[in-house]
Amino acid sequence: MPNKNFLLKSILEIIETNNGEEITLLNFYKKKNRIYDYFIICNGRSNQHVFSLYEKIKENTSPNHAEGIRKSKWILMDYINIIVHIFLKEIRNYYQLEKIYQGIKILSYE
Repeated sequence: MPNKNFLLKSILEIIETNNGEEITLLNFYKKKNRIYDYFIICNGRSNQHVFSLYEKIKENTSPNHAEGIRKSKWILMDYINIIVHIFLKEIRNYYQLEKIYQGIKILSYE
């Protein structure tokens, strides 16, 4: 597996290159008892776009686990220390992960 910083940068570039929207990076790295270091959160414009973002990321990096692929409303990709969330906008607005993790450093990526 590539090092964490290379993987993080690669995933962010793939999302940006493939028109992922509202890209946000949550940095858990300095939080005690963390399970992961980063969340990457983005939107796709449609179920097909969400699935396409997943496919493009998967082509270049192999997640340890992925969920939500069949419905493609919210796909989660687990890279152990990096978690990628690809949402339909309305699903992202409903779950509001950024609000759930208040106090975590949020880095907008755009």
